[in-house]
Amino acid sequence: MCDDTQYLHYLSPTESGRTHDKKIAAEHPLHLPVGSVLRQDLGLLGPAPAGVVVGMPHKKPPKGGLTFSQLIYNQMLSPLRVVIEHVHSGIKRLRMVRDKVRVRGDWFRDTVVVVACGLHNLRVRSPHRAHLAHGRTNLDK
Repeated sequence: MCDDTQYLHYLSPTESGRTHDKKIAAEHPLHLPVGSVLRQDLGLLGPAPAGVVVGMPHKKPPKGGLTFSQLIYNQMLSPLRVVIEHVHSGIKRLRMVRDKVRVRGDWFRDTVVVVACGLHNLRVRSPHRAHLAHGRTNLDK
């Protein structure tokens, strides 16, 4: 789980690649505050906690098209989904996460993912990143 600043707040327990996402969501239910927004992708339609607004894009029906309002809604969700993709790529900057880890211990793989998430959060909260972001806006003027 992340916010708009790409800061990773929650990392679920790791599972093997053979375990389906819906089963993982059932085993580790989310407990979110009432009124919060959960942005989901079309790949996982399972979890919908009570009191939480689920923001999910509309899927094009077979042999049909989306209405104008559905297209606008999908376009509004698109930049928000890009943030999540940036978090995934930020975590995968640590090459060990991207590549196959050949160490047999599950604890080692879990530790690698936790360290990658911690490094991503460190990069996101770095004062140098904020400085560079402000510097770019001043140069564009």
